[in-house]
Amino acid sequence: MIRSSCVSFGLLLTACSGNTSQVAEPNQGDGLRVAVWNIEHLASGPGLGCEPRDEAGYDLVAEVIDDVDADIWLLQEIEDEEALARVFGADDWTFHVEERPDTGSKPQCWGRDDGNRLRMQRTAIVVRENIQHTRGNDLASLDVGGRGFLRHGVTVTISHNDDEIDLLSVHLKSGCFSGDGSDDCPTLFDQIPIVEDWIDERSEAGRNVIVAGDFNRRLELADDQAWADLNDGDPVGLTIAGDGITPNCDPRYNQFIDFIVMNENAAKMMIEKSFLETTFEEGRRASDHCPISVMLQ
Repeated sequence: MIRSSCVSFGLLLTACSGNTSQVAEPNQGDGLRVAVWNIEHLASGPGLGCEPRDEAGYDLVAEVIDDVDADIWLLQEIEDEEALARVFGADDWTFHVEERPDTGSKPQCWGRDDGNRLRMQRTAIVVRENIQHTRGNDLASLDVGGRGFLRHGVTVTISHNDDEIDLLSVHLKSGCFSGDGSDDCPTLFDQIPIVEDWIDERSEAGRNVIVAGDFNRRLELADDQAWADLNDGDPVGLTIAGDGITPNCDPRYNQFIDFIVMNENAAKMMIEKSFLETTFEEGRRASDHCPISVMLQ
């Protein structure tokens, strides 16, 4: 594994790339920065949900978004458009939130005694207002049980430098981070071929394809079965942006579970050494996940 190197941007963030002699800048010319972030229970209003925020908490999330300076965000754990409007400038962005209906009664938040209950945790894609794009159909088949509790994927097609890029934001089943022994593994392994089929259908048509989000799986472990199933080389091989880089978000974890996965066409658009993990200063954690991002030319 290559140990990440880091450089500070402003007072809040540290951006990390996988090259110790050249650290990527957050924005590079006319390139398009694509970012992924699980924002941890981003609720529609103060004091709500299992990670209740006050106005300062929303402001901290907004600072991260401004500092990363991405053009496209593939997000997870978003309640609704109202939640996004609290941290993005609504006039400058277009919101695409998973259309899965509210599942109704929610359990009380684990580890809390304040009576707060879980809010909807949807996937989303947020696009800068000046970027031409179209929304596709949500990948509802990721709810393999059909009960409304598993997150759908959100799809958007971006126009960039005379190219089109098909994007899918995912948040797969938690609890099967490695191996296959967990009770949650059958569900995750039922989701993997659905993602693979979505990639393959577009790859066969010669499209640029990116799937990104919280895979809840350590895909870079040696001989990982989920990655082997997803990246079987038929019809094309896949690339993990920043593969081999060690995360710096939380010292408890030395493997990513958030990824930007590209087919061969999209990987050719990636600017070398542009992968960044943006970490937080002590006492200024905006989420239990850190944003990752990459530049496309």
